[in-house]
Amino acid sequence: MAAASVSILRLRAGFLVLAALIFVSASAGRWAATLLSLGWGWAALIGVVVAALIALIVTRLDRIAYFGIAVVVTLFGAYTAYDFARGPVDWSEGWALLAALVPAVLLGAAFWDFRHLVGEIRAWANSRG
Repeated sequence: MAAASVSILRLRAGFLVLAALIFVSASAGRWAATLLSLGWGWAALIGVVVAALIALIVTRLDRIAYFGIAVVVTLFGAYTAYDFARGPVDWSEGWALLAALVPAVLLGAAFWDFRHLVGEIRAWANSRG
């Protein structure tokens, strides 16, 4: 294997996508379970189902739809962090906005990196077949 060849496995993209998927799935699972008065086991199961659906849908989208969903999910993640910091944690508005930037940046970077990773995997798969 040549040193200049590109591997389909990139640690950076994997960590960003995993962090974003865990954050969004855990938030959705916890929210749905709380809304329906279910326990933590159901929240975890809902989170796993949400993660599977996200992976299935995201890999099949065109560029504009992917960008639109990325913006909505990133804003949802930032709002969730802001709402948690303002509500239960009772931070000031400035600190809550700063806390909301963390998931916004991570989710935005994850979506950008995931889009490139999917393109690289498709190119790799097409070159093998």
